[in-house]
Amino acid sequence: MEPIVYELCEDANIECYRVGNEQQEVLVVDDFLKGALALKARAVHENNFAHADSFYPGVRMQVPQEYTFSIVKNLGFFMKRFFQLEVRQIKRAVSKFSIVTTRPDDLDLLQRIPHFDSPSRKGLAFVHYLHSIPSMGTALYRHKPTGFEYVDEQRYSQYMENIQQRYPTESDYPEGYINGSTDHFEEVASFDAVFNRLLMYRGTSLHSGKIGKDYNFDPSPATGRLTLTSFFEFK
Repeated sequence: MEPIVYELCEDANIECYRVGNEQQEVLVVDDFLKGALALKARAVHENNFAHADSFYPGVRMQVPQEYTFSIVKNLGFFMKRFFQLEVRQIKRAVSKFSIVTTRPDDLDLLQRIPHFDSPSRKGLAFVHYLHSIPSMGTALYRHKPTGFEYVDEQRYSQYMENIQQRYPTESDYPEGYINGSTDHFEEVASFDAVFNRLLMYRGTSLHSGKIGKDYNFDPSPATGRLTLTSFFEFK
C-alpha cells in the first residue's frame, strides 16, 4: 500500500474567514495534505468502521496518529495567529475517519438542528473531506431567537432552555437533516465538500453537516461521504 505523506501540499491555499454577525473564525485549506489519496486508500482497505459512540450520525474508524500530528505541524501557526490558541497548550486531540450513514427518520433532535461540539472557547473542530460530493459540506448558523452564532459556558443554559421550549416533544422535531435556513436557524456561511479541503473552526460555533436530500447514506469509504473529523482541546 502506498505510504501516507503527512506534509502540506505545495499548492495548498489557506483562507481565513470571519463569518456572521459574531464574526466566528473559519479557516479553509484547499489541497491540504499530500497524502490525502493514500489516507482514503487506507480507509477503503481497512474498512473497519463501527457505529459512533457519540453524537456523530454515522460510523467511524481510527486514523493513524501521525495524521493528528500533521494537523499540529502544518496548521499550528494558524491556531495561534487566527484562534489565539497555543499548540503547546493542547491537552487532548482526537481524529477519526467518519461517514454519515444515519437516515433522516432515525436522527435524534440535536442531530436535526445545528449543534456545537463543546461550550469551551478553547476547543477547535476540524473536517477534512476525502470525497467531493455536490451540494454537501458544512454550514454555520445563527439561532434566530437569541441571535447566538456560538454557544459557550455563559450562553449554554439560555440556549438549551430555548431549544427545549421550541421542541418540547418528538412530534415538534424538524424533519431530517437541516439544510439551509429554517424558522429557527439562519445559515450564515456554507462550505462545500471538496476533496482534500480542510475546515477549522471553534467547537462553540453552531454548525451542521450539509446532507443533501439526494444523498443515499452510502457506508462505503470508497464512494460515501468520507471525512476525517478531529477535535482539539486546549488548556
